[in-house]
Amino acid sequence: SINVTNKITYVEHDTAVISAQNICDILNAEHFGAQIKLDAKESMEAPLISSVQSILSFKDSSLSETENQALSDFLSAYSSTQIKSFVVDVSAKKLRILHDPLTITPEEICVSLRSKFSINIFVEEDGAVNLEWQLPEIKEEEDIEEETAKYPRPTVILSGIFWLLSLLSLIGGKWDYLKYLSIVALVFGLPPIARKAYSTLCRCQFDTNVLMFSAAVGAVALQEFTEAGAVAFLFSLSEWLEARATARARNALSAIVQLRPDKANLIHPSTRDIIVVPASAVPIGALVRVKTGDKIPCDGVVVQGTSTVNESSLTGESRPVLKAPMDEVSGGTVNSGMVDLLVRTTCTTENSAVSRLIRLVEEAQANRSETEKIVDTFARYYTPVVIFVALCMVTIPWAFGPEIGRLWTNNGLVLLVVACPCALIISTPVTYVAGLAAAAQKGVLIKGGTHLETLGMVKKIAFDKTGTLTCGEFALLHLETIENEMKRLEILEMLALVEERAHHPLAQAIVAGIKNEGIELSTTSDRIENTTNIAGEGVTASVDGFTVYVGNERLFTRLGMSDALPADIKSKSDRWASEGDTVGFMGIEGFGIVAAYSVADSVRPESARVVESLCKLHVEVTMLTGDNADAARTIGRQLGLEDEHIRSQLLPEEKLEIVEAMKQEELNYPRQHYFKACKRNNGKVMFCGDGVNDGPALTIAHVGIAMGAGAALAMETSDVTLLDSNLEKLIYAMKLGKRVIQKIRENIVFSFLVKGIVVGFTLAGSVHLWVAIATDVGAMILVTLNGMTLLPYRKRTSELVNNQEQV
Repeated sequence: SINVTNKITYVEHDTAVISAQNICDILNAEHFGAQIKLDAKESMEAPLISSVQSILSFKDSSLSETENQALSDFLSAYSSTQIKSFVVDVSAKKLRILHDPLTITPEEICVSLRSKFSINIFVEEDGAVNLEWQLPEIKEEEDIEEETAKYPRPTVILSGIFWLLSLLSLIGGKWDYLKYLSIVALVFGLPPIARKAYSTLCRCQFDTNVLMFSAAVGAVALQEFTEAGAVAFLFSLSEWLEARATARARNALSAIVQLRPDKANLIHPSTRDIIVVPASAVPIGALVRVKTGDKIPCDGVVVQGTSTVNESSLTGESRPVLKAPMDEVSGGTVNSGMVDLLVRTTCTTENSAVSRLIRLVEEAQANRSETEKIVDTFARYYTPVVIFVALCMVTIPWAFGPEIGRLWTNNGLVLLVVACPCALIISTPVTYVAGLAAAAQKGVLIKGGTHLETLGMVKKIAFDKTGTLTCGEFALLHLETIENEMKRLEILEMLALVEERAHHPLAQAIVAGIKNEGIELSTTSDRIENTTNIAGEGVTASVDGFTVYVGNERLFTRLGMSDALPADIKSKSDRWASEGDTVGFMGIEGFGIVAAYSVADSVRPESARVVESLCKLHVEVTMLTGDNADAARTIGRQLGLEDEHIRSQLLPEEKLEIVEAMKQEELNYPRQHYFKACKRNNGKVMFCGDGVNDGPALTIAHVGIAMGAGAALAMETSDVTLLDSNLEKLIYAMKLGKRVIQKIRENIVFSFLVKGIVVGFTLAGSVHLWVAIATDVGAMILVTLNGMTLLPYRKRTSELVNNQEQV
């Protein structure tokens, strides 16, 4: 796809079939003047992977057959990125391990085995000690921020000087000969236009260069040298003015691309020395040291050190965030404190938060909106029609005499200049680029101009409750067991085993609560099998041969277990629900319901303010949740929602049906009044969620909003991501969308108005050629500057790259 404002073409290609250089050569064969800005194949660096064999000895200990099997099971549980393979030599009492020393050291393995099996095991041979590292070369990143020339090219300046001198010929008399200086102005200004026009005509197309070259040649044929010089100079000057006007938008997006870290301080597994490697070469599980002022190379977890991290590159919030051991950090953010951080990486650079941001911003620039397509389609047909009319004007009138022919030829040349759709074509993409850059700087990632425009037309919003309107951080409040043949300890162990493999925040709260009771969870994986998530209801698994169910009331009603629930447990669960808790149960086939629990989540601090603001904007807000009705109403009332806008006990497919129904309501609005109906049907439906189950609803809505702290699938399927999960950014994005729509309308109307006025004066014979081109250039500059007002002026784009200097 092509980005008009940035003058960049994005090509997705198989590097094994065709290279970026081949594509560039093909374009240049058609005289496009293409250059490679980024070759993805060259920029990709494979993660640094090395495997060594280390030997561990347990000579002072002996292993039974059972212990040997347990040891093998324990080592098999390690990731393949850490331990590739191992061999237990019982007779020699040695353990040979093929492992990646960057992700796990022999000593770390020894510590784990000692604590687990109480054996005296030590490192006999560390394979990483004498390892010769083949480190990739660190490539210095080029500054991709565009340096726009402060002044026009010397040839343009000379063309302007000679044209201005030629204007003295308008005095007449002895000054008349100065008009020939415009020929010199043409010599300096016209050749670049002629070359571009020739390249375009070779492709059997028309563009602005063809129109301007034709106008200049026609003026020379009429011996209107001053007019011809005006075309050459003013059009050459307009290219420089356009580049200056749009550079700020291009550089705002370039600054985001520069957020990608270029190097990392990798910790040598044996010597603990620092090895400087490209950030893209850091593997998962490696230890990296992040010095004060350095960028964190990959997403990871802090294992040592407490410092502040500036996350403004991702969230738009410049306030540093304190990070301590076990806290997660994101790649591309900056250690702004005074203490070095030791970070264990959890993903590669290519999959880190900042890389996803860069990738999605680039995709957003490539996505073209319907408005852009309509404008381009109009310009595609408009230009040839005006050229045909102008051609008729410069030929047919000559049949009625030289004076009439000369007059209408001049008018035809003016019309050729007016036919240039520069202002119309550039008005829409430059507005989108400015809007997308402004949103990205605020931590709102919008995947293209279409979604940016849609944000400004939203009339209905459906919010998921958990993790969106609430924090998604559950705490276990109540846990009652129904002891029959099974004791509380057995029930809680089985509950923890099932929930430990679930990914919902509610499950994590249950496991944490059980651990707080002092119950040690089993590490063997053979006790549980056939774990299955039941959408909108819960999870089931087989534990020690028993079929276990954990989930909400809907699940156990369907299974026919809820009828046998003891009255006291039923009473307690109803009371928990009325207090706003999320209530769930655990059942075992053959035993019925054996436990009831409740967990609670807190409403986000900004949620009530956001709902109130949306209502003031006349946006209809609905909350959707799979939770029970009492808990949903409790949360909804805290947000100021009426009961009719609270929908509870929903399955994922039911959320999808509700969003689809909301869309149909907008389409089926009765058309009693044409203008009111048109305005109403511009209303769009938004869905905002954060979980895996929200994916279908995010996709079906006119625009889907995902929380940055939510599931990766939600962010991939959504159209907009709030990187710091702050709902107040949603209000900002919607207002930005309205401003974008307003700017586009202003630019299009202004472009047509200017064209219409000039055409009117042209047909009346009252416009000179230089006036026409000055008007066209002025209109283009004005619509560009109008679109650029979307960018924030108080914050320079370079601050995104040099965040550490702010702290």
